[in-house]
Amino acid sequence: MSPIVDSWRILLFVAVQLAIAALNLRAVPLLSRFRPSSPQPRVSILVPARNEQGSIAACVSSLVAQSYPDFEVLVLDDDSADGTAAVVRDTGGTPVRLVHGQPLPEGWNGKPWACHQLAATATGELLFFTDADTRHQPETLARAVAALQSTKADLLTAITGLEIGSVGELVTVPFPAWSILTLLPVPLAYWLRKNRALVAANGKFLLMRREAYEQVGGHAAVRDHATEDMELARHIKKAGLRWRLVNATDLVTARMYRGWCEARRGFAKNYFALFNYRLLVALFVWSWLMLIAWHPLVTVLSGMMRTSLPGSSVAALVTVGLNCLLWLLVATATGMPKRLCCLYPVVITASVLIGLEAIVRALAGKATWKDRTLVRRKVRLL
Repeated sequence: MSPIVDSWRILLFVAVQLAIAALNLRAVPLLSRFRPSSPQPRVSILVPARNEQGSIAACVSSLVAQSYPDFEVLVLDDDSADGTAAVVRDTGGTPVRLVHGQPLPEGWNGKPWACHQLAATATGELLFFTDADTRHQPETLARAVAALQSTKADLLTAITGLEIGSVGELVTVPFPAWSILTLLPVPLAYWLRKNRALVAANGKFLLMRREAYEQVGGHAAVRDHATEDMELARHIKKAGLRWRLVNATDLVTARMYRGWCEARRGFAKNYFALFNYRLLVALFVWSWLMLIAWHPLVTVLSGMMRTSLPGSSVAALVTVGLNCLLWLLVATATGMPKRLCCLYPVVITASVLIGLEAIVRALAGKATWKDRTLVRRKVRLL
């Protein structure tokens, strides 16, 4: 295939990404736009916590301060080796209950097991799963319930805000939000109600109707999945139920990881599971992302060494501009650092390297998180 054909095909793909992003930014509303209304059913806020001493106090404090009239906060201490439980007891008030987790059964990953226990203890009509590293504005819950009711959703999930404190986080943490907004045509995903492939979910923000949760089998149905949030959303779609995505970056924030090493370990547990352990699919996607990030740049640089720019260099130059615009658009809409529009090749490369590490770990049966080995899943070619 000639370089011109390569460059123009890549340009077309990035242009389609830009169109998808523009479409999604209209289809994914800000959570803060939803106004609370009646009825306001009881909500159980469910927080799994394992070795979260450094972040759990801020999370619980923000949840206790919710303006919603009827809720409880349940925090499960998942066999923490630090002072997580003591911090919860010192921080929480009347709405907070500390649940002591039971030993992890065979065939379960840690987070699904923790969420399963929380759901079994909850008394709310709605279940709101969130993570111990999140912080919520006081109106988060009220607006989330309003959004669930307004959209008639059975599962409401959200893109949440990012706190970035190091270069290692800057080149890793933004990738998931970018991939959702530029690669997943959300209106099409809504329209194809039973298509399990077109879906997105964020375990930091999962608001579900209890009857829907129980109908799809809850976390027991996704017990051995590293990406249990995505699998729950897939089960929702398979059952013909309704899921919706909102932009909660102005109401919910989290510092997911601290530094490159922690971010690499965290994403390595997910980046092969996202492809349902299909080896060739994962390799193709990672290779293609590297191509669209680097091929235009290399083509432009090589073209600049000539007396005149060939057609491939012109297409590549336009592609670089569109890539910058794409990252700037997503960063502006989600509150991510705008300098990502210049760093995107590094972000893609870092994510691809983590994705390849995830494949190696899965093949070796050494995928781990929070000092636990994840359940080994069967790897398929397609």
